[in-house]
Amino acid sequence: MKKKYISFIVGLIAVGLLTGCAPKEVEYEGSSSNDQNKSTKTDNKLDQIQGEEQTIEVNNDESSSNSIDSNVETNIDNSSTTNGINSVNSDIGGQTVTLNSVHFNFDKFNLTDEMREIATENANKINTTSETYNNLKIKLEGNCDEWGTDEYNYALGLKRAKTAKDALIADGVDESKIMLVSFGESNPICTDRNVACWKLNRRVDYRLLP
Repeated sequence: MKKKYISFIVGLIAVGLLTGCAPKEVEYEGSSSNDQNKSTKTDNKLDQIQGEEQTIEVNNDESSSNSIDSNVETNIDNSSTTNGINSVNSDIGGQTVTLNSVHFNFDKFNLTDEMREIATENANKINTTSETYNNLKIKLEGNCDEWGTDEYNYALGLKRAKTAKDALIADGVDESKIMLVSFGESNPICTDRNVACWKLNRRVDYRLLP
C-alpha cells in the first residue's frame, strides 16, 4: 500500500512539472515579440528599398533615366536639382557662386569616385573665391532621407558633413573657414516617397558665407 501511495505522489509531481514547462511567448530585450515583428518588417522594407536603388543604378535605359530625373526636378529657395545632382547658389559680393552637392548611398557617409570629383570641383571654386574674399566661410550641411530615427539621422548627417570637410581640406581649403551642421532628415529637397527622392535627400550642401 505504501509503495502505491509513493507512486501516486511521484505521478502528481511529474504532471506538475510538465504543466510548468509549457511554452511561453518570448519577449526580446527592450521590446515585445510584436515590436520585434514590426522591426523585422521595417528591416525587410529597407532591404527592398536598397534592392530598388540597385536596380535604378544599374539601369542604363535612357528613357527610364530621363523619367526619373524629370520626376524629381525641383527648385527650393536658392537650391536647384538637375540630373540627380542638387546645387546651391551663394551670393558673395554680388557674385553668384554655384556649388554642387555631394550625394551618398543608403546609410553611407563615404564619397563615391563621382562624388569625390564634385567635391574637388567645389574646392577649386572655393579657393578661387577666397582669393578675392579672404573672410569667406564655408558651411557644410549634412542631410539624410527619412529612413531611420531622428537621432541616428542627425549623427549620420554630421558624418557626411565631416567627410565633405575632409575632402575640402585635402584639396587645399583652409580648415578654419569650414563649419559643419547636420539637419538629419528635417531638410528634404524632394518630398515624394520614392527611391529617386530619397537619393536626392542623402546629401551635403555647400553654402558660402561672406
